[in-house]
Amino acid sequence: METIFNQVFWLWVPLAFLPIWLRIAIVTYIGIILARPIVVRLTPLLIHWGSIFFKKAVEYLSFPLMVLFHKQLEKRRSNHDYSIPTWIETSEDMCATLIKGFEKLEVRTQKRTRNKARFKKVFRLAALVLAVLLPLAILNNPTTSYSQSWQNFETWITQEKVEKQLGYDLTKLQATITYKVDEVSSKLTTKKLTLSETYKAEGGNIRSEPSLNGKIISSIKQDESVTYLNEQQTDDRGITWLKVETTQGKVGWISDKIVE
Repeated sequence: METIFNQVFWLWVPLAFLPIWLRIAIVTYIGIILARPIVVRLTPLLIHWGSIFFKKAVEYLSFPLMVLFHKQLEKRRSNHDYSIPTWIETSEDMCATLIKGFEKLEVRTQKRTRNKARFKKVFRLAALVLAVLLPLAILNNPTTSYSQSWQNFETWITQEKVEKQLGYDLTKLQATITYKVDEVSSKLTTKKLTLSETYKAEGGNIRSEPSLNGKIISSIKQDESVTYLNEQQTDDRGITWLKVETTQGKVGWISDKIVE
């Protein structure tokens, strides 16, 4: 059973790659939605038994008060005073109102819940609102207790559950994925280089190393272009070399003086 329960923590692996605000929002929303069945079933029971308890408590506590009021009224009547003090009437009305209110609450909790679809809709809306507000509160107030609680929760589930118990190196995976994403994004944002006006007539060489001593592996002619691979080096002569890839797939270095 514990092994099955631990597998739930695998769900944290994809969440770990999301921005922290989105991670907080998803966990909050899912947590509230999963808690809904418990709340729906448990809350009416708590209200029902609570109303019974408080009704009995008011009845038991009001009994000695009523005895005291009765003796007080008898004493007044023996003095030919048949009026009822306001404080006695107020106390009796208050006890009667409380008992009647708890009785109504007890009866209502026994009835079947109506408009279940509407209740679910309201619950989802409340979950959505909290999923928006809680990330804002945590990110804007990093020193508060609830922000620290979230940090402790993330540390616990990442280090204790995912890495130690499941043996999954989340930090290494994050670094690998980040590297792959950067690599792909660099290719998607590559820059095309062509010969400058001065060198269009004679062309330019692409070398195996960022140096004039590097072997010529390809060349670029007028109206041709190469792809800049976002890497450059400067040799001992002060020449800046750009790492490029030709349309034939060859990767080499070309001087930045002859391309633009």
